[in-house]
Amino acid sequence: MDPTADRIAFLYPGQGTLPREIVPAPDDLERLYAIAEDAGLPLRRWTRDADVDRLSRTDAAQPALFLDSLVRTAALHSSGLAPDVVAGHSLGEYSALVAAGVLAPHDALRLILRRGSLMRDVLGGMVAVVKLDLETVRSLCREIGPDLHVANHNGPAQVVVSGPAAALDAVVKAAASRGGRGLRLAVSGPFHSPLMRPAETALAPEIERASFSAPCVPIVSSVSGAEEGDPSRLKALLTTQMTSCVLWADVLEALEARGVTHAVEVGAGDVLTNLGRRASKGVRFLTYQEAVDGAL
Repeated sequence: MDPTADRIAFLYPGQGTLPREIVPAPDDLERLYAIAEDAGLPLRRWTRDADVDRLSRTDAAQPALFLDSLVRTAALHSSGLAPDVVAGHSLGEYSALVAAGVLAPHDALRLILRRGSLMRDVLGGMVAVVKLDLETVRSLCREIGPDLHVANHNGPAQVVVSGPAAALDAVVKAAASRGGRGLRLAVSGPFHSPLMRPAETALAPEIERASFSAPCVPIVSSVSGAEEGDPSRLKALLTTQMTSCVLWADVLEALEARGVTHAVEVGAGDVLTNLGRRASKGVRFLTYQEAVDGAL
């Protein structure tokens, strides 16, 4: 393979697979762990002790995943890998903004600590519907009730729905009746739906006060599904992110259009890797471990 032809994307996952081990952090990131500890979240200790109950809480999971993504980014850079473009899914948008130089790490962590705290207490959940297209899932939601909303459009045949718990049970049944399958996700709230509006409104002034810079690496927003370069536009998109649908299928199309050849999932799991492998034929998707093991 001619390395000069490679175009690499770093993809940052949302709230999902928790790290099972502590990846050694560069000295300049240690202070971020200290900030989280000062906020009552000793994330290093909870990870070391495999305290899944505490780490699975939204207010702890979000900063833990964010810090883990920064450590993994630094490790990839140390191994000689750097992105030509970045993108993030839901929570991963914050990691992507830091990787692109738009947000300073400590500002992003401060916002995430508040974001997780606000989102923790919103009741509801999410269901991933597979084997059905977007319009079918939208129709299904309209039939069941007004509190159901498409939260993620992840690919041609994976759509995530947010809403109250009882309504989500109906989504699972309705999906099966149409030849699809509904899978409850291990999250505690109806993320990326209008039900998150109070939390979004409370976080908005803090996002407004944060300093946003022009990206030094191109970034594709999962809120707009397009490449964004204006700092004020990126700030506005982040302000509405909690209630906006994650347009991941559009992100994947934008990466292909940009000529990306390889995409690395900068996290502990393989959710984005598997989504990409199913949806895209022109990009080679790799987990973090595959990348550090030399598959790229």
